[in-house]
Amino acid sequence: MSGPQRLVGKRALITGGASGIGLATAIRFKAEGARVALLDRDEDALDRAKQALSDAVLLPVDVTDETQVEEAFDSVMEQWGGLDVLVPNAAVQLIGRDAAVHELDREVWDLTIGVNLTGMYLTCKYGVRCLLASGGGSVICTASPTSQFGIGAGFDAYSASKGGVLALARVMANDYAADDIRVNAVVPGVTATPLIEGLIEDPEAINSLVDVIPMGRVGTAEDVTGVMVYLASDDSSYATGGVFTVDGGLTAV
Repeated sequence: MSGPQRLVGKRALITGGASGIGLATAIRFKAEGARVALLDRDEDALDRAKQALSDAVLLPVDVTDETQVEEAFDSVMEQWGGLDVLVPNAAVQLIGRDAAVHELDREVWDLTIGVNLTGMYLTCKYGVRCLLASGGGSVICTASPTSQFGIGAGFDAYSASKGGVLALARVMANDYAADDIRVNAVVPGVTATPLIEGLIEDPEAINSLVDVIPMGRVGTAEDVTGVMVYLASDDSSYATGGVFTVDGGLTAV
């Protein structure tokens, strides 16, 4: 990558880091000079991530399991002695199972809230402790347009979980501003990642989505990484409590 590296010396941990936006962010962070740790429950995906991130810390972790999360942060702190950037990114979107609330199975609700919101809480619970011990840092939460607007019709569990993510990010920004910890949310739009494989493979569904995106295309995971780098870097030293939208204009119209 040409130009100065913006994350030299930064130590960054990313959940859901073995694929999609998490992996693209990890690769970009490494290119910008950071050390990266990836947490993901998909061990096969972690093995594949080694090819791009041979020197990364790769830990199989289910973010809904508090013991696993705590042990992962203990391991990272033991290896690095501190943490500067936390990206709670792990999420599920149960396409074909999520539904309007009157048809929504409790199992789908619990699983979605468990990964997307409780997983974020647990990641932040132990990650923020590491940032406090390290003298501050940046938390970058992955939200969704459905956290702001009711545009995810039929994805009621996912929309509710991401609304919680955004609310938690904003209150944490207030909680920790005096500790030099910045907390912001990135809001990717429709992005071609494994999370929405079911939609990407349905031409009718994806075309209907593209029709309402002013830029006329689905985003890529790499489209999101520039904002991630900005929020991880010292360039964003006065940015906290913000919502940074990367959606091709979807929520602007």
